[in-house]
Amino acid sequence: MEAFAITGGVLIDGTGKPPIEKSIVVVEGSKIKSVGKEGEIALPDGQGAKVIHAEGQTVLPGLIDSHVHIYTDGESSEFYSLPVNNNHLTLAMKSIPRLKRTLEMGITTLRDGGSGWNWLEVALRDAINRGDIPGPRYFATGYHLTVTGGHGYFLPPWLANISVHPEQSTIHCDGPNEWRRAARLNIYNGTDNVKVVASRDIISPGLATAPQATREELKAAIDEAHKMGKRAIAHAQGPEAIMNAIESGADSIVHGFFMDEECADMMAKKNVYLESTNLYVRMIVDRGAGDLPDWMVQKANECWEDRVRNFKMYLEKGIKISLGSDAGVPYIRQGDNARELSMFVQLGMTPMDAIIAATRTAAEAIGIAHKVGTIEEGKIADIVLIDGCPLENIDLLHDEDKIKMVMKEGKVIITRTPAPESK
Repeated sequence: MEAFAITGGVLIDGTGKPPIEKSIVVVEGSKIKSVGKEGEIALPDGQGAKVIHAEGQTVLPGLIDSHVHIYTDGESSEFYSLPVNNNHLTLAMKSIPRLKRTLEMGITTLRDGGSGWNWLEVALRDAINRGDIPGPRYFATGYHLTVTGGHGYFLPPWLANISVHPEQSTIHCDGPNEWRRAARLNIYNGTDNVKVVASRDIISPGLATAPQATREELKAAIDEAHKMGKRAIAHAQGPEAIMNAIESGADSIVHGFFMDEECADMMAKKNVYLESTNLYVRMIVDRGAGDLPDWMVQKANECWEDRVRNFKMYLEKGIKISLGSDAGVPYIRQGDNARELSMFVQLGMTPMDAIIAATRTAAEAIGIAHKVGTIEEGKIADIVLIDGCPLENIDLLHDEDKIKMVMKEGKVIITRTPAPESK
């Protein structure tokens, strides 16, 4: 059983406790054996045990992103033409290096927010688990569920006559029975979650906050997820759609733009997580003019203004905010996920709270906090070393040169420091 001792670094363990200077983290096999200060924790026994010297570095749990779309990689003008130029097998192959880069950037766990495309996520997840391809721990969501003509379906109506299209991200369904069946179909094909679309969006024409599915439709799908022990994620913008999703039992709200105080109170009361995707709108505001339609850029500006106005209200209400970068949407490449943490800090989070959002809270949102998300005895050894202190500069967490080591399940995936010495 391979053993490591990571010594001398400043430990931020993801629990919210104060950092531990001159820390030691002992890893045996895939698990964390012990955590504490140097001199208080024994080094691992046995020949070949390795010491990783982390002086001047910060020791963190592997970061967790609870919302990406692996089938895309920051395309903007090409976003709607993906089905013309790719099939699901092509996009599955393109996703393999994206997963590798994401892992090497310190994101050791991902939840896909729904890529569809013939359930390519399930195949990718299983390939990672078998060891066929490198990647983060990966959770599949499959096709979005949306009403006919709803957000998330990116083919024109004359090509939208296939109920489950192999080159599409979304299933059209109408009425509770169809929503129930679509959720069952996703689960039958091996997904870990169910994703429902409760409103329109910035990138779909029309009012971004317009509600779509009824509560009865949303509840039918969400109930199917919960019956099978799965989480339910809801795309929702605007008070009516957000409240519909909350009252239907959604575990997480994606985006949440134009949320009012009543919704915020209800989310906090019901322990519903927010994947706030701030970078998504900021990037369209900054880079969309002349590339994306004017109506899309205008909606992004409105969403950003809303977020600047209200983000601190979410924090004051006690909403649990999880890192959900929406990586893959326009201008956000896979692997750049942690740039969302800089948005958190810009909007009013402390750097420590941003780190917690990307570790413990994200693990809770996915339902795996008993395994990962913090550096504690008995947890899986997903560990990242950062050159410098992200509490002073959160941007370090998405600076490739500053990510000095990534460990997943006790195995060093990449190191940008000298090789560890043998004892």
